[in-house]
Amino acid sequence: MTLTVQVPLSENTYKRAKQWAEYRQRELGEAIADYLAETLPTLNSGYIPPADIDPDVEREKAAYIRLFPQLHKQYYGHYVAVHQGQLVDHDIDYGTLVERIEERYPDVFVWLTQVEDEPIGTMTIRSPYFFED
Repeated sequence: MTLTVQVPLSENTYKRAKQWAEYRQRELGEAIADYLAETLPTLNSGYIPPADIDPDVEREKAAYIRLFPQLHKQYYGHYVAVHQGQLVDHDIDYGTLVERIEERYPDVFVWLTQVEDEPIGTMTIRSPYFFED
């Protein structure tokens, strides 16, 4: 099935696309459709587009990193909740902490994490490497 779509282009983009289509000896619409078919990831390709940066998340993350040295001394191994740049709660049990935070701060972002050795853990992903002798 083929669908027709109208896409507004700036004059500069239109000129570049037209020149590119002519170079490939294709109609403009065909050339653009071919380009999209070749370059867009498929739905099952595993491609995940980057998420938009959430300022609330970034603010609380920065606060947690700033508070980390003290939290590490006092609450190592505990789960902590940071909201509006401050430690607002902690608990050794994650589920218990989540229940309290959801009750006290409904519909707002609260940074919840376990205090470990590093403020933001390092993730190592191993990948096989194949070579021929």
